[in-house]
Amino acid sequence: MKHWIIKVALSLLVILLTGTISHAGIIWMDGGVVGDLQISGANEYREVTFVTGKPVVLRGLVQIPDVPEASDTYRLNYDFELTSADGTITLERSLTYDVVKTENANIGQTTYEKTLTGYEETINTPNGIFTLGKYTFLEGRIIDNTPAVDYYSGNFLAERTYYIDGAFGQNNGEFHVVTDARPIVGYSHYWGANETQVIKHSFTQYGPGEPGEAEVIWSGTADVGMATTRKTDFSYQHTDPQNISFRGNYFKIIREENVLTYDYNMPYANEGAVDLESIRRSTGEDHISDEVILESKSLVIPRLRDIGGHWAEDNIFLLTSLEIFEVENDYFVPGSVISRLEFGKAVVNVINGKLPEPTRTEIIQRQRPGVDKLYNDISSDHPDYHYLEYIKENGIMNGRSYDFKGNEPLTRAEAITILVRALGIEYMAPAPPYDTHYADNAAIPEWAKDAIYMASEVGLVTGTPEGYINPNAWVKKDEASQMLINFINHLKDDISYDYREKILNR
Repeated sequence: MKHWIIKVALSLLVILLTGTISHAGIIWMDGGVVGDLQISGANEYREVTFVTGKPVVLRGLVQIPDVPEASDTYRLNYDFELTSADGTITLERSLTYDVVKTENANIGQTTYEKTLTGYEETINTPNGIFTLGKYTFLEGRIIDNTPAVDYYSGNFLAERTYYIDGAFGQNNGEFHVVTDARPIVGYSHYWGANETQVIKHSFTQYGPGEPGEAEVIWSGTADVGMATTRKTDFSYQHTDPQNISFRGNYFKIIREENVLTYDYNMPYANEGAVDLESIRRSTGEDHISDEVILESKSLVIPRLRDIGGHWAEDNIFLLTSLEIFEVENDYFVPGSVISRLEFGKAVVNVINGKLPEPTRTEIIQRQRPGVDKLYNDISSDHPDYHYLEYIKENGIMNGRSYDFKGNEPLTRAEAITILVRALGIEYMAPAPPYDTHYADNAAIPEWAKDAIYMASEVGLVTGTPEGYINPNAWVKKDEASQMLINFINHLKDDISYDYREKILNR
């Protein structure tokens, strides 16, 4: 317990001194591990270079710009200053990316093009000065925008030529790097983000001479895996004093984990020096990693009288601490049926955070003549109009015959369908006809079958011990809390494992 309190205190001190850090992503194709933010405004950074014929870890600082997520066109500039542990290798690099995003609202997807429009690099080594002479780099991605998650996949092509101790036509040789990238994959949602890629570098150093005629001095390869993951975790802290008004509370902690793995096949290294005469090869694998605490925040303490000892007590306490569920008095009534509006608002709070209250101007605008109604049974002055507007615009829930019917209950099939559609994974179900593994498969409505199948596949629901899913039963508030906790855990934990460990450990 003491260690946890010290860690939280240190986390809060770091945030007070340096502010929070945005998710960096993978900022360079050679891979690298972003570390703590310095007072200077630069971040600690480590990467591996192979220019001398063996892997050498470089460490230093990188300036990371803020990414203007709301802009469709923007420019990013990065500046690196790195050195090896023994000081014999130094690297200076300056990058400029131009990014263009094009949204296709009809299909809910966005294309992303990143062009390297400015690139300068110099590497000083005992083997000479490597100066970048020419390069090719093109990157494209497709982003699938779902209500809860933006998933993406992409690729890039890259090739570089460095001149050793000189420039084009006047040098002691050239160093070529050809990079072949597997698909870049990643996601972004309210609870975290990830970017993972695996690439193969092919290195060739040539002696002086005309292109195509120069002698090959050495060649090698390196498979490099990179992942950067922002995650949200919750930690409950019990209060020790007896004379206190609450037993404990949750902390919300946001971390960024950066991992780089490399597997290399290079010229033979004899006592630390590359032996160019040997037919043997140096092979091996290693990794570097770092973790940064971005935020540590104490959550509110709900005061509920009717959840102590209930099977869903922990779920309800956490969800109300996060203000996902609103509690207007001291009673949650976990065994009562949840309404469509209560469930819809909770889902919005999970995937977007609590919506800000509308301004007076926004309220006046929605009340003007000619403004389309959201639903027939929702007036423009409804206190939850902004939530209902978000629900409709993002396709989170459907109405019932042009009405929302917010006070009516919803079935388990409806609740599961809402969560799966928010994830955008209903299309991953097999082509019909097929059966789920539930004993009451025949009772599942056809419109909910894909959602229930996929919810089972990813662990959002498990059914009863007897093997029933009870699709047409009304959802109670304690059941809803379990569904929402499973949904949050899927976003912040399960997807992370799927995108990082499975790919890097192939």
